[in-house]
Amino acid sequence: MKNDQLPLAGRHVLITRGSNQGEKFCMDVASAGGIPYMVPLIDFRAHEDINAPNFINQITQYDWIIFTSKNGVDYFFQHINGHIDPSILRRSHIQFAVVGEKTREALDRYNIPSRFMPNVYTAEDFSREYFEQELTAKKVLIPKGNLASKTIAEGFRSHNIVADEWIVYDTYYPTKNTDKLVRLLSEDRLDVVAFTSPSTFNHFNKIIKEYHIDFRTKKLKIASIGTVTKRTVEQAGFEVSVCPDTFTIDSMFVELCDYFAEKAKERKNSNGQD
Repeated sequence: MKNDQLPLAGRHVLITRGSNQGEKFCMDVASAGGIPYMVPLIDFRAHEDINAPNFINQITQYDWIIFTSKNGVDYFFQHINGHIDPSILRRSHIQFAVVGEKTREALDRYNIPSRFMPNVYTAEDFSREYFEQELTAKKVLIPKGNLASKTIAEGFRSHNIVADEWIVYDTYYPTKNTDKLVRLLSEDRLDVVAFTSPSTFNHFNKIIKEYHIDFRTKKLKIASIGTVTKRTVEQAGFEVSVCPDTFTIDSMFVELCDYFAEKAKERKNSNGQD
């Protein structure tokens, strides 16, 4: 494909997510002609909860276990490893629910099927769709991160259902990447920054204010995943140019390509009219 046919040709894209997802996003951006910079603004680690033994010992008392993220799945199984054989969960009466596709894929890797997933991948829609389907429960467990919202738990409690929240992982900012981010912004090298969660944006916003380089961000195009992330970015005074209806990194990449392809088409049409 010719360079002028690549939707991200010459665009410098900041990718704020690390791990396999961030690396794949980098490769996708490069395949579309862009120049990716992976600067993880978020990382995760297991959370040591003093209540963990209680959750583990009482696991069969739950009717549903609800996962709000891929990390919630992986850290949940990390915590129960050596205490509970996953095959026991598969054979039990417990049903499993997930918020989105990536979370379902993570659960599938443990050979456990998900009974429910909302059509729209948000906590608000999860609760609404769950009760619209007239699913029932007396007691649910929600393994989650320390920054995850209480929306799902509160939704169940409003229906007089016991909803226990087990913090299985912590989200934190890996400070080793600060210098690289500051350098990229100070050199005005970036065209686009992609945020995968409110936390990635909040860490970004904290850094640009701390180093007094927020004025360097005015020309950046911003892509985000999810309505919560978009709202967080906009409340800080930024404009979001790309926010896919499906809340995945793959969808954000497609939307990003479509956005710049349309901009290129508009410029071409405008030049042709001159």
